[in-house]
Amino acid sequence: MGDQQTEFLGSLPEGFVRPPVPLDGPQRLIALHRYDLLDTPPERAFDHITRLAASVLGTPISLITLIDETRQWFKSRHGFDAPWTRREVAFCSYTILDTDTLVVPDATADDRFAANPLVTGDPNIRFYAGAPLVTPEGHVLGTLCVIDRSPHPEFSGEQRRLLRDFADLVMTEIDARSATRALRRKVHEHQETERQLQRSLAEKETLLREVYHRVKNNLQVVDTLLALQIRHTPVDAENLRELRYRVYCLGLVHQKLMQSGDLETINQRGFLRDLAQALVTYHATSKGDLTLDVTVEPVDATIKIDVAIPLGLLVTELVSNAYRHAFLPDQHGIIDVSLTITGGGRAYLIVADNGAAVLNTPSPSASTIGQQIIAALVDQLDGDMTMDENHGTQVVVTFPCLGELSC
Repeated sequence: MGDQQTEFLGSLPEGFVRPPVPLDGPQRLIALHRYDLLDTPPERAFDHITRLAASVLGTPISLITLIDETRQWFKSRHGFDAPWTRREVAFCSYTILDTDTLVVPDATADDRFAANPLVTGDPNIRFYAGAPLVTPEGHVLGTLCVIDRSPHPEFSGEQRRLLRDFADLVMTEIDARSATRALRRKVHEHQETERQLQRSLAEKETLLREVYHRVKNNLQVVDTLLALQIRHTPVDAENLRELRYRVYCLGLVHQKLMQSGDLETINQRGFLRDLAQALVTYHATSKGDLTLDVTVEPVDATIKIDVAIPLGLLVTELVSNAYRHAFLPDQHGIIDVSLTITGGGRAYLIVADNGAAVLNTPSPSASTIGQQIIAALVDQLDGDMTMDENHGTQVVVTFPCLGELSC
């Protein structure tokens, strides 16, 4: 088709009638380019339709055409070799002016096409029927057309309907192709966003772990200094030991946080049990026969760090207070710590002992530093505290909690 292609690019013959431009020309071209079909490789789905249309309608040539600014480009061609023609000589340039099927029974008898080089020369078109490819917005991208080198004086209504049905199949395939490509782009964008998010999370986790190591190292320095101070100032040893275990509580919160999956919450059951074990080890040196039990409901309850720190410190103070003051000499002491998180947005912390001694009620106005710390921690949790000393001592602290399993 080299000679034919050259002919298509040459000057147009005298008497040739140029086709008009569609009224929606700019919008139509925008729609055409949005589908990204021009100059793409052949696709089996479209080739099946052109082959089937030619067979059913009894023509040697069938084309799927797309009309851009200067060309009639063929997405699929059956019985025709050239990949494109000039727009001026394209029969389909008339078809895209409307949304109705265009039928030319004999091109030599039609003033619009009689001087057309596609009629006067190869491929010697005589018969043409084209159905427009119409987008959902009403723009015509091109056509599905069938062509013959012999006139077709009769092209029945049934044949027109079949051609229209084939064109609708082409447009359905075009829309499906466009939707698939858009979906692939979305998937690719989502994957890229996910990769960026993973990188960001990895950087955040690395930074948080670095911060944790720095905090851990600083707390270890403080712990070492407190241990040295305890050995050199026996008068203040008890108060310094209590301060040391408050520091331990802070370090334990950070340790549990780094072990959590989201770096925001910690498992409360594991945290309180580890804290209780440390307290038992500490107080076992001064109280020989004491038991400390911890219960958390639900067992998988998690708690945010800004609540875990004051809560852990509060448990440390209440348990230490009970160890120091609640039990008589040689008494087998039992301390129960329970934390219940309800679906109603409340949490209940209960520290109860079977001690025979009577504790002073902790309050902001109390004289001891321990009682003032307890009251301050309850306020930090925005909670309320009550105490029952009828059978041992039971301290109940209620505070707001967000969510069913975390606060």
